Amino acid sequence: MIKSKRYDDETLKHLQQVEMKLFKYFIEVCEEHDLTYFMYAGSLLGTIRHQGFIPWDDDIDVIMFREDFEKLNKIFEKNIDEKYGFFNVLNEETYHYTWGRLTLKNTLFKEWWADQVDYTPNIFLDIFILDNVPNNKFKKFIHRWTCFSLNQLTMYSILKFKNNSKIKELVQQTIYYTLKIIPISPSTIKKKCVKSFSKYQYENCEEVCDFPSENLMPISFKTDWLPIKKAKFEDLEVNIPNNYDKILRMDFNNYMELPPEESRFNPAPEEIDFGKY
Repeated sequence: MIKSKRYDDETLKHLQQVEMKLFKYFIEVCEEHDLTYFMYAGSLLGTIRHQGFIPWDDDIDVIMFREDFEKLNKIFEKNIDEKYGFFNVLNEETYHYTWGRLTLKNTLFKEWWADQVDYTPNIFLDIFILDNVPNNKFKKFIHRWTCFSLNQLTMYSILKFKNNSKIKELVQQTIYYTLKIIPISPSTIKKKCVKSFSKYQYENCEEVCDFPSENLMPISFKTDWLPIKKAKFEDLEVNIPNNYDKILRMDFNNYMELPPEESRFNPAPEEIDFGKY
């Protein structure tokens, strides 16, 4: 899965422009329907450190509370511009992520796993989800690791991973084939996963978590996110978390420090096609 292919400057700049098209449509829908979103992950870092894209970044990440995400899903189910598609986790059997993804149809962003799914992977905008975490410490511990396990099972039920670590690859592929033999469908696992993520949605919880996060399910307070603040991203004014410093430090530690020059790149996909865009 580790790729060394890099973008040329022209392709990366073009991709960032197409990403902005997706992003502006997303913001338009959120503003029209009074939905709250926040810049997130590398896009939040880009907003604070670069007032736009991290120069080598190739996508846009946002995050929403579960309630807003479900409202967005209902809006897109009834009325989405025909140029776009939307994965809500459950509406495509072989979609292996457990967050949402807004896509631009008739484009191609082919990653290593593309031949293992039943849909064409388009250029996309990732929409992560903040779910409630129970206040009780024991429940919190059980809940986090249940969610983590189901998130991993979701991926392993759909994709056969190859990894530099042969032990890790063996474990992942053993789970993959076991789930095929039993059999348990990816849809069944994903339904359990989403149900687990949103288990405490209607309880009065102080904390939230992005359970699919690669950074060990970071927990934050709702007051770290609200009230929203505004900042500049390229030619837009966007929403950022109230305590963006804390959120960024959980992900990047000393986030204002640039990485070594040799690390300033994102691996390019196997194939990219901008279509008419």
